[in-house]
Amino acid sequence: MRLKGAVVAITGASSGIGEATALAFARHGARLELGARRLEKLNSVAQRCRQAGSPEANVRLLDVGQRAQARAFIAATLRDFERLDVLVNNAGVGWMGRAQQMPEEKVDELVATNFKGIVTTTQAALPWMLERRRGVIINVASIAGFRATPYSAVYAATKHAVVGFSHALRGELSGSGVKVCVVYPYVTSGTEFFEGMGGVVGPQHPAAWVANLIVRTARFPRRDAMVAPIRVAHFAEPVFGGLMDHAIGEVRRRSLRE
Repeated sequence: MRLKGAVVAITGASSGIGEATALAFARHGARLELGARRLEKLNSVAQRCRQAGSPEANVRLLDVGQRAQARAFIAATLRDFERLDVLVNNAGVGWMGRAQQMPEEKVDELVATNFKGIVTTTQAALPWMLERRRGVIINVASIAGFRATPYSAVYAATKHAVVGFSHALRGELSGSGVKVCVVYPYVTSGTEFFEGMGGVVGPQHPAAWVANLIVRTARFPRRDAMVAPIRVAHFAEPVFGGLMDHAIGEVRRRSLRE
């Protein structure tokens, strides 16, 4: 896909991976529709995107866990640009602790934001993409989408759901011209995602790495796109899965007791 002039909609664009992704697409001259819950931060990101080379960067207050807002975000993109070439479903929240102690309202928030929001925006975008037989949907999952870790059971479940939804949808859309891709970040430095969660385990990578991977995936769509540490974990899982559970569990238990 040629990115100059392409229309890219990004959820969770006010910080972290979403912010870095918006700037990466802007440097390629893409036109942007940016959504997030913090409008002040989002306006700052949009201004930087225009300075980086985006001819147009619009912002929308967006909580993807609210179906009406998620649908309205896609509708606004089509109204502003009369097209949608790339949808990046990036918005996500986390929680760390024992599964039996997780508040019910937090379970609902994770499911609504991390999974249902992706379903809603995708359903809203598909009619336009299918009619024109083109478009790329990029769903940002996590290493937790195939390597669930202790003390993040519900978060891992939502990311497994994202992967399952994406893979099944890809089969449904085979031959339609619409591509569905999954990107798997690991622990990303310089983001707000793990603030107050504790227990960060293993190597970290900057948000820019993930953003560049997302841009490459938009240009050359592929089924699954993983940063290097996740490829290693993916291959090691069948052999060292039990040891990884124990090691990560011990680290997080100590962190949660501190």
